[in-house]
Amino acid sequence: MARTSFKSAITAVSTVLAAGAALLFTAGPAAAENPPYDGCPSWALCVYQHGGGLGSKAIIVPPAAGGHGSIARLTQIKFLNGESADNQVSSWINNSQCQAKFMDDPYGELHPSDLDFTSMWDWGAKGDYGAGSTKYYVNDRISSIQFWCP
Repeated sequence: MARTSFKSAITAVSTVLAAGAALLFTAGPAAAENPPYDGCPSWALCVYQHGGGLGSKAIIVPPAAGGHGSIARLTQIKFLNGESADNQVSSWINNSQCQAKFMDDPYGELHPSDLDFTSMWDWGAKGDYGAGSTKYYVNDRISSIQFWCP
């Protein structure tokens, strides 16, 4: 009797393993990335490694209300995948109330190159420098972001 139940258990395990293997090899590919501009909190500015709000992101917290002239240096900020955000930004979304100026200025020199801008109170404003963008020349050039917060 014990021999029969052992044999039944082996058969059941084999069936489950075979079914699992069939699912493993027939399942479609898992989604490689999140939806565009996904996961940016309502109080932050997020930069993305790829155009269209795709790829890894970095969440940047603007200064508190009344913060003027604060600069976030992307040389000190990393995407969630661990890579430096400096000269790697291909898109962004501003979910803060702050104005932001995007610059090619890694060290805060006196004459930065202004690349893009978003105004205050413009929640959800986006910038995209991926292929096909009219501002493709900005792709992977942003090194700092200057904030003005009301």
